Amino acid sequence: MNVEVQRVIESLRLGIPPDGQVRYFTVGRLSEITELTARLQQGKTDALLLKANYGSGKSHLLRFIRETALKANFAVSSVTLDAKSAVRFNRMDQMLGAVWRGLEIPNNSEDRGVRPFFDWVCEQARESKGTAGKQWQKITNNGQWDFSQSLESPAIFIALRAWMSGRVNKDLVEDLLFQKSNYKTQDIYQELIHKTRMCYRKELELTRTIKWQNYTTKALLFDFKAQGYAQSWAAIRDIHTLACASGMRGMIILFDEFEDVLSNITNIAHQEMAFQNLFQFFAGQQFQGMSFFAVTPEFVSKCRNRLISKGRWDYDYAQLDALSTFEMSPLELSQLQELTIKIKDFHGIAYGWDTNSSAIELGLTAIVKKTGTIAVQDRTRQTIKEVVKFLDRQLEEIE
Repeated sequence: MNVEVQRVIESLRLGIPPDGQVRYFTVGRLSEITELTARLQQGKTDALLLKANYGSGKSHLLRFIRETALKANFAVSSVTLDAKSAVRFNRMDQMLGAVWRGLEIPNNSEDRGVRPFFDWVCEQARESKGTAGKQWQKITNNGQWDFSQSLESPAIFIALRAWMSGRVNKDLVEDLLFQKSNYKTQDIYQELIHKTRMCYRKELELTRTIKWQNYTTKALLFDFKAQGYAQSWAAIRDIHTLACASGMRGMIILFDEFEDVLSNITNIAHQEMAFQNLFQFFAGQQFQGMSFFAVTPEFVSKCRNRLISKGRWDYDYAQLDALSTFEMSPLELSQLQELTIKIKDFHGIAYGWDTNSSAIELGLTAIVKKTGTIAVQDRTRQTIKEVVKFLDRQLEEIE
C-alpha cells in the first residue's frame, strides 16, 4: 500500500485534491492555465480578479497558482478573508498579519510564516556574494545594521536585525508581525532593541551615526495602523524586497473568499476603504509583486449596487470597471472524464489493484453522465467524490 498516494485518495474523498497534487488534478481550461502560467513566468507587477461561481474552481485555481509559483521560485502567501475573524481587507494591519501567517517559501512545504522566511533570509544574507551581496549591502548599510537603504518599514528592519543577531525571542517577533493583539510594545522594544545592542555595539560605535537613533526614537516605530496604514504597506513591500534579495523571484499574494468585503463588512465607509485597498494593489504602487483575488462573476456589479444603495452617487465607478479580470470556463464532460481517469490511476496505486477494466470504464462514464446534469458549481467536486466511492465499492467486491 502506497501511504503517500493513499493520502491523496483520502483528500479526494472530500472532493478536493491535496496540496502538492493540485496541478496534476487540474484538467481542461488549457488557455486559462497557459495565460496564468505566462503571467507567473513574466514575474511583473500584476493584479487579477479570478472570476468563477461558488464551487466552480476559484479556490482550486488559487491552489494551482500557489503550486506553480512555488515551483517557479516565488514566495507565496495564501490569505482567506474573514472579517468575522479579524481578517478585514479595510484593515491593512490585519492584512499584513494574514500575509505573514500564510507565507511560504519554495522547497519548504511543511512550515509557513515568519520563522522559515526569516531563517532563510538571514542564511542568504550571511552567504551573499556578487550581485546578491550588493543587495544586502543596501539592506544592511554595508553590514553595519544601523540603517537600511532598501527596507521601508523600520519595524521590519529592526525585527530582521534582531533575528540576525540570534538572541531574539522569536515568539515576540511573530506576535509583532502577525499583528496579534496580545503583544506589548514595551516587551517588543526591550527584546528587539535593547537585548541586541551588544551584537552591534562595535559597528555603532565605529560609525558614530545618528541613523540608528532615528529608528529607535520614532514614536510610531511599531505602529502599523498610523498614517493610513503606511507602515503596513511598507512592510508588505519589504517582504517582496527580502524575497528577491534572498534568491527568490519575489512574493505573490493569493486572496481567497474576497467576496467577504461585501458579505461581512457592513459599514459602507469600511467597504469603501476595502475597495481603495483593492485599487492600490491593481495600481501596482503600494505592492510591486503579483496578487490574485477570487471573486464571483457578479463581483463588480455587486460592489456598484452596494455603493449606489448607500447613496455614493459621485463615486469613481470607472475604477471598478478598470480592474483586470480573468473568467474561468466550467469543465466540459470530456474534461470530467479525463479527471476520472487520473483518480482511477491514483486509486489503483494507493491500494495496489488493477483499475484497468471495461467495467470500471463503463462505471466512470456513467458517473460523468450523471454528475454532468447537476449545477455547474457542484459538478466537479461531486464527480470526484462519486468516483472515489465507486472505486471503493469495486475494490471491496474484489477483496
